[in-house]
Amino acid sequence: MKNMKRIEVGNLLSPSVLVSPTTPVSKVVGILKDLDAYEAFIEDNKKIWMLTTRDILRTSNITMEKAISLASSIPKLSPRSTIAEAARLLMEYRIRALPVVEDNNFVGVVQAISIINATKESIFSKVEAKNIMTAKPLTLGKDELTSKARSVMIRKKIDHVPVLAENKLCGVLLSSHIVFNMFQATEMLDRDTMLSEEQRRLEFPVKHLVDSNPLTSRVNDKISLIFEEMMKQKTTYSIITLWEEIQGIITYRDYMKLLAEQLKILEVPSYIIGLPEDPFEAEMAKSKFVNAIKSLRRLYPFIEEAKAVIKTFDEGDKQRRRYEVTVTIIIPKRSCSYSENGWELPKIFDAISTKLKRVISQKYSKRNAEEEGGNL
Repeated sequence: MKNMKRIEVGNLLSPSVLVSPTTPVSKVVGILKDLDAYEAFIEDNKKIWMLTTRDILRTSNITMEKAISLASSIPKLSPRSTIAEAARLLMEYRIRALPVVEDNNFVGVVQAISIINATKESIFSKVEAKNIMTAKPLTLGKDELTSKARSVMIRKKIDHVPVLAENKLCGVLLSSHIVFNMFQATEMLDRDTMLSEEQRRLEFPVKHLVDSNPLTSRVNDKISLIFEEMMKQKTTYSIITLWEEIQGIITYRDYMKLLAEQLKILEVPSYIIGLPEDPFEAEMAKSKFVNAIKSLRRLYPFIEEAKAVIKTFDEGDKQRRRYEVTVTIIIPKRSCSYSENGWELPKIFDAISTKLKRVISQKYSKRNAEEEGGNL
């Protein structure tokens, strides 16, 4: 298990789908459909944004809307980030991939599927479906409208809905089924082909779009074997049944939830005061701080507590933000503090981490010398 905790995402990189902020959503959908992909990434203003098929469900005009208008800013990882951190973020953000950046360069993505594949034998081999499945998933009848399914997926933030006929599973509707239908409808309009108002507004039964041969598993099946079957059938879910009745559903997020729990590291109590209002900058600051403390504690397990105070100063006509960060580390009978100024929080925390390693090392050596002197 300890070795699993230390796997770095840089060893699991996959290529990504990159589009520009102004790419029409219809073109993004075409790219995703051709590549059988779920998400595209956008680099804009030093941030990385993600656009998923579930995000595209929200569009009211697939041809006129631009990719950036539907995308969400997400955290970035470094190649040295651990799979434990990646699993936690994938679960919390309900996504399937995270961007990996080194020296401000986008080097690839780490996908949930890659993390599961790397850990399935050591973590998932003895776990049964009933232990991780999302129980009693929301379902729809086969004659209910696709527009309703779309609303449900947006509201519940889900991509998979089992579809029933006479209370028995007859298929599964995915967010991609709806989005690709929207794209097909747009292509037909571009060719001046007759298209009904019902199809444009998704006012037709879900039975016309579902995967009519859904992957199913039993409650006692090992989830490592379920994952292998998901890979064979190139699907992102398995419906868990018992006597033909739906008991639950397993998706990548259920694997990430278990993985995050299994790989959870006992952390030092850590506090940050003065986080930036921007959620992206705040997540980056938290990630850098937590990683720095974890790194320090691996070297010095006696660390008891850590606190960071961030002060923000707006300077110049361009309203550039300068930061002053003070980190205080509590060790037995002592505390170590160090401050750093700069324009970029990640670089500030890196500099503080390097300095604190030296400071703690000196105090630790001095403490040992005092203890040894007292024993003579």
